[in-house]
Amino acid sequence: MGLVHHALEAHKGKEIQIIVPPNCYGGTNDQARRVAACFDNVEVVDLAVDSGKNMVESTELVLTEVASQDAVPYIIAEIPTNPRVEVPELLQLSEVLGKERKTNSGAIAIDPVFILDQTFCPNVHFLGEGDVLSSVRTISYVSGSKFPSGGLCTSGYCVANKKAEGLINKIESHLKVCDNEATNYQIDILAKQLPSMNQRINDAYKNTREFVNYINETLPEAKINFVSKELASEGFTPSVFSLDLPTKGNSASDKEAYKRKLNHKLIKLMIDEIPHESKHCVSYGQLKGCYWTIPATSTQGTTKEGDKDYIVRVSMSPDVDVELHKKVFLEFVNSI
Repeated sequence: MGLVHHALEAHKGKEIQIIVPPNCYGGTNDQARRVAACFDNVEVVDLAVDSGKNMVESTELVLTEVASQDAVPYIIAEIPTNPRVEVPELLQLSEVLGKERKTNSGAIAIDPVFILDQTFCPNVHFLGEGDVLSSVRTISYVSGSKFPSGGLCTSGYCVANKKAEGLINKIESHLKVCDNEATNYQIDILAKQLPSMNQRINDAYKNTREFVNYINETLPEAKINFVSKELASEGFTPSVFSLDLPTKGNSASDKEAYKRKLNHKLIKLMIDEIPHESKHCVSYGQLKGCYWTIPATSTQGTTKEGDKDYIVRVSMSPDVDVELHKKVFLEFVNSI
């Protein structure tokens, strides 16, 4: 709402386009569409970023089209993406976002504001001087309910780089109008938890890598979406991965139905066998345990059916019995 407010004042009469991945986290997707529904000159535009789609190429295509219409581009993306945990070529993305474009009349187009959800990697620096997105108007936000608080509160936070700092006042004013600021109690929780965040992220990543490696060994036919070791060495160390289980059947619908049954079988087994650690939950960055969900039925609840991911999403914590999870997972593999 703050960004739309800014555009209504700074770019009077122009169309405003909120560019969002169609499978983006359900709350983000839903709120973008609610905001757009309030205004005749605001619309949502799809940005293909996941499951084989290249975020850099998609961003180039959509920004070129928005520029030709002389519209105001607000582009939202998750890095890494959810639930496929993909990271684009960041230097290329920065170049595409910062590229000067022309309208159909030959005038210089309005430069985009990149709205970055980095909840999966709140420890990565994107916006500081010399960082990869420092030259592009960027606002980054993180769900404070995840790693910042370890699941102890629901507040979040957003920051702007120097190029986008003029937008923060409008965002702040709308937070206050909606009475949506963090409470003093939530700020106290964040102040206590944030100093340990980077260590918790590191420990949780190690547990996740160990579990992912084991799944690769015991069920090599499954497709695992997780960051490469090369990306991890660059600081992208999420502790969430998605699992496309192997399937069978005589038709595409049979194969999909079988895979969905396997999804539930796996999650039920893990939770039944390890009830003190494994839980049904859509969260991430928790202090203890292991969380299991199917994005299509949880975080992607408001997205279009064709864009939903009927896969298993797993979130590991820094304090979890990885060996026990390996043992129960092997039971699952032997049962299929």
